[in-house]
Amino acid sequence: MKILVICSENYSESASPLARAIGSIVSAYRRWGAKVLGFSPYFSQFPYNSDSKIGRNFIEKLGNREYSTLRSAACEDDLFIQYDNYFGRSGIYGNGNPSERTYHDNHLRFSFLASAALNCSIEMDFKPDAIHVHEWSGIAGALTKTIYKAFFNGIPVVLTTHNMGYDYHCSPDDIPLIGLPPEGFDIDGYEFWGKVSMLKAAILYSDKVVFTSASYHSYLLSTDLQGGMRGFLESQRGKLSSIQSGIDYASWSLPKPTEEVKKQKKDSLRAELGLAADSSMLIYSHLDSNSGNTAQVISTILANLLNMNLQLAIGISENNKNFPYFAAIQEKHPDKIALLPLIENDESLYHRLSAADAFLSTDSSEPSLSLFLKASATGTLPISNMRSQKSFLYLIPYDPSSDEECIKTNSFVAVESSPDMILEQVNVAENIFREKKSLWSKLINNASSIRVSWDDTAKNYLLLLGSESL
Repeated sequence: MKILVICSENYSESASPLARAIGSIVSAYRRWGAKVLGFSPYFSQFPYNSDSKIGRNFIEKLGNREYSTLRSAACEDDLFIQYDNYFGRSGIYGNGNPSERTYHDNHLRFSFLASAALNCSIEMDFKPDAIHVHEWSGIAGALTKTIYKAFFNGIPVVLTTHNMGYDYHCSPDDIPLIGLPPEGFDIDGYEFWGKVSMLKAAILYSDKVVFTSASYHSYLLSTDLQGGMRGFLESQRGKLSSIQSGIDYASWSLPKPTEEVKKQKKDSLRAELGLAADSSMLIYSHLDSNSGNTAQVISTILANLLNMNLQLAIGISENNKNFPYFAAIQEKHPDKIALLPLIENDESLYHRLSAADAFLSTDSSEPSLSLFLKASATGTLPISNMRSQKSFLYLIPYDPSSDEECIKTNSFVAVESSPDMILEQVNVAENIFREKKSLWSKLINNASSIRVSWDDTAKNYLLLLGSESL
């Protein structure tokens, strides 16, 4: 199978979460035997392992702009679109200044990227069986149905939306400049409060739209979204689906013996945080931008948690509105609660999750629910709510009334995300941790046995794309 991939970030070079996810899918595609030709921008401010320029320059058809293409040193089929007017700036999406958090012409920059990638595919005589686009590059779906229709007619475009929170709006005056069919500019199309929604346009003109977990899919279709976006998604329901994003188990699994390794890591983290190395359970919570409900639940039951035989480590940014409250509690109870900077890198997160006994989260709006997978891989038991469990089918809740359930149990799940019910699950978990060591060991083994790899993710994409080789 031949797949054309277009990404707004350098998936073969960058360490951002989006780039890592797309790079992992592309690598897995290739392990499954697919031929992948991938395009991303050449951001000149970043160092690259590539300087191999394809022999000549190209001219894309959207704005008749000339650009060059570079090959990655890692893989000759990973290509960079070089156009300094758009990609020679200080940032990927914006310059970081409060006055301009995103560049005013991002719609032009990334429609150009899509056009250049499609044009280059034609010039290289690479006719794919499917086109896989992500976030900003989703405008490619429209271009395959307009100016590039002659070559790509009938080839399905699959859009993965990694986070629906990212959208960009532009003036309808720019519709011709970004290659959108003008008849689509209405409330049922890509219009958004009188402007063009690049996200709606990407969804509208893609043949299939994939969310990164069943939970996120369910959340978006059951939540009131800004500007009538939920109604728009409902109108596109027939093309919507979900494929669970995987993780790299070579990076996340603990070496054997698991419990002995966890104890060493737990002692190390406690020493780092100034927490006593006693026999109590250590719970970790990761309060990022998707964790509003978790923060509220913890705030409500924190007095109860402080009176239990456990310690609480919280990853939280100083910019989080809840930070002052938790910081004040930490100052009074430094032996019970520790705050860690919210550093978004795998090494730091692995250090925290592998040291913890349990991972507390009640938010199913985190797009890929990767934290549940990563916690489980490190033998850290999730404490969550039924909403996550229903949509994240890998969680099998502990049921004290059924000894048979313990054979597969790997989590503690409340029927609802109410603070009282979550507190009850914390109590159950802490009791088992303290009084039933052999059962806790079994639960750790069950959790670390969950496997959703990037190969699994790519296989499901290939099946969605109609691959006959699997």
